Amino acid sequence: MRITIVPAGPKTSAATIRRLLQEGPTDVDVYGIYRNLSKVPADFGFHENFHAVYGDVEDASSLDVGGSDAVMTSTPPFLTGEDPFVKAEQVSRNVRDAIERAGGVKRLMLLSSLGAEFEQGVGEIKTNHIAEKILQNTNVPEILFVRCAYFMENWTLFNSQTLKGPEPYFNSVITPLEFQLPMVAVEDIGSTFAAELLSAHAPPSKPYVFALHGPREYSPLDVQVAFSKAMEKQVAVKAIAKDEMADFFSALFPPSLVGIWVEMSSSFLPGGIASPGSEGLENLDIVRGQVGLEKAIQDGSN
Repeated sequence: MRITIVPAGPKTSAATIRRLLQEGPTDVDVYGIYRNLSKVPADFGFHENFHAVYGDVEDASSLDVGGSDAVMTSTPPFLTGEDPFVKAEQVSRNVRDAIERAGGVKRLMLLSSLGAEFEQGVGEIKTNHIAEKILQNTNVPEILFVRCAYFMENWTLFNSQTLKGPEPYFNSVITPLEFQLPMVAVEDIGSTFAAELLSAHAPPSKPYVFALHGPREYSPLDVQVAFSKAMEKQVAVKAIAKDEMADFFSALFPPSLVGIWVEMSSSFLPGGIASPGSEGLENLDIVRGQVGLEKAIQDGSN
């Protein structure tokens, strides 16, 4: 069996590859397609059944998934000011066309996001909506879309500098601070994708769409407790109100991206279009991961 991960660079892809190499059968060959081969994790090279190959999802001619039985894909973030929706359409078509050129692919899995059912009103999440629309018609027998909750690791990623100070704190665009919403660890994403890529059981529909959450819902106050425990000191939390989001994201992204990040963040708040319990959300099966917030924060702090 051959499983291909494209692109293989994101942490979610790396977690999937790592789980496949650790727990998959020895007769499963895992191919990772990288735009930059120097970024292949060193530990992957110890496995004879792992193969790193060059390919760029933005360059259709570079993608070769021939011989694959199953393919995992995701839409990379576009943070340099280019139109992310145009880029999402481009890379999704490139991956779809590569799969159909190859022939023989039996299962396609897409890492998507909660809120991807909405065409408008969810900001950057629309890139996943576009990917789902394009990939749902791929000519393969089985298609699965995994709509993941908020990545637990993002709390560390987006607050790496403020957490290093003498009085550490983190910012939260999720307000009120006691508001709970689904979160999931990258480790659980990897284990879920690995299990489904290896599974011999046909999904109940095409495409089969399910949600991936952590063991329970969490609030920013839970994140504060987790950081304080991991760092063994009191960590503060700074709430970023909705009317402060534009200034906040302006310090992180090019001006052309600020609006869609504000819209995305607002869509998950109470009353938002993608907020938990919103009438417009699709009623999906929910798979629960096993990694709790404290472990994800602890691992990210090491």
